[in-house]
Amino acid sequence: MSKLIVCLAWPGVQLLDVSGPLDVFAEANTLLGREIYRLRVMGLNHETIISSSGVKILPDLALQEPLASCDTFLVAGAPNAGVIAPAPAVTAALQAWCRRSRRYGSICTGALLLAGCGLLDGYRVTTHWAVAEELANRYPRVVVNPDELYVCDGPLRTAAGVTSGLDLALKMVEEDLGRDVALEIAANLVMFFKRPVGQLHFSRRGRTSLAGRSSLQDLQRWAIAHLDAIKNVKTLAGHMNLSVRHFTRIFQQELNTTPAEWLEQERVAKARYLLESSPAAPKEIAAECGFSSVDILRRTFLRQLNTTPTEYRKYYLGN
Repeated sequence: MSKLIVCLAWPGVQLLDVSGPLDVFAEANTLLGREIYRLRVMGLNHETIISSSGVKILPDLALQEPLASCDTFLVAGAPNAGVIAPAPAVTAALQAWCRRSRRYGSICTGALLLAGCGLLDGYRVTTHWAVAEELANRYPRVVVNPDELYVCDGPLRTAAGVTSGLDLALKMVEEDLGRDVALEIAANLVMFFKRPVGQLHFSRRGRTSLAGRSSLQDLQRWAIAHLDAIKNVKTLAGHMNLSVRHFTRIFQQELNTTPAEWLEQERVAKARYLLESSPAAPKEIAAECGFSSVDILRRTFLRQLNTTPTEYRKYYLGN
């Protein structure tokens, strides 16, 4: 018997969050020459869904329709997912669909919708890097892994979003049909079987937004402009004429991060910008960003982005 795959699309859905995963499952059908997966798009009702790109989707079924069972139920993301407040009946229907499915999950910001229904509590999940912090802050019982392209935890499957929905679908095909079939599908779709980097490699958050009291914002502006001269947290504390201990306590209270963590993020943000836009050698970039050596720059990149500065530059400059 074929496996039913249902993807719920909200008004304003990003089309690739729906079409990407479904195309991976469809490729399995094509490769094996039979209907392994039955693919259906669900709407809140039977009305045409207008995607974020303007492409129209005609749903096969509505959320309120009863169904005995489902193999995989996925909720696609939408740009406004963070402000959607589902009606109680919609929440109840979402919960029912997830509980009657062998596995369920989300693509991109669909994680915010599932979390709002209490369906992610106690699970490890991922979502698009741009809303990972919001998800963690709004739902503290959810364990958010912001760098992962996808996370599988028990019956739950979550993807970072957009193209990573394909990665998650490929993982589910591997679970169902084995590694060889999944490898063949990846080759046919011209995609990585396992991508060499996490999603934070692609994040464009840029420098940390200025936050905290005005004196701390002034410090942040000064620090960003003088990263090459800042040796450590003591330098930051000294700029404000505070002890390291007192400065660290105030900084963490106001910005919800330590000065050391903030400083490292700023160094990495500037290094990324220079690697993308400048022909400077990594050694020069390390010095300009305040890293004590190119080796420290490399180790920091590996820890934060799971890649080296040289490999990072290749993705953007191709050399």
